[in-house]
Amino acid sequence: MFKQLAAAVMALTLLVSGGAGVLAAEDAPKGMKKATEKLLKDEYYDYKGGSLEPLSNITKVEVTPEEEGEPITVYAGLAEFKTVRDNIFTFDRKETVYYDATNDKMLSATEVGAFQNDTLTNYKEQFEHLGKKMNLGWVMSLHALILLVPAYLMFVWGNQVYSSSRFMVGNNLYGQKHTFN
Repeated sequence: MFKQLAAAVMALTLLVSGGAGVLAAEDAPKGMKKATEKLLKDEYYDYKGGSLEPLSNITKVEVTPEEEGEPITVYAGLAEFKTVRDNIFTFDRKETVYYDATNDKMLSATEVGAFQNDTLTNYKEQFEHLGKKMNLGWVMSLHALILLVPAYLMFVWGNQVYSSSRFMVGNNLYGQKHTFN
């Protein structure tokens, strides 16, 4: 009885503590995904349209720019998308993006750096290790073909085409096709 009660309390604790992170997460404002999509199309010539996944790790920060007196709301998020070069080489990319919700525009890294905000600086450093990763599926398949096709031609097809016994039997060089009356 005690074990069942302890297991139930542990399960309830995990359920509550696991959901706390989901409840604490910020939601991206309505225009952020559309503005991010436009920014990526402008920044990357090989951007694959529609590959932008929902923005994750959204953080809301109130910032007061030096040249303006009124604060603005900046949302920082992690964008995951794909780029494709020559219809063969695909890359998975992850980048931090910054959205000015007050003026409804995306911010560059230079503009974010000018704010000198510790929260935004820490956010950028948190995801500094991310970048792009090449998907090697097509490349490895093409390399395998370069090795496998000649190997097939040498060891399988070549032995069947130039088999002397098959040629001799097929052309009746052994004189085996006699009819006996």
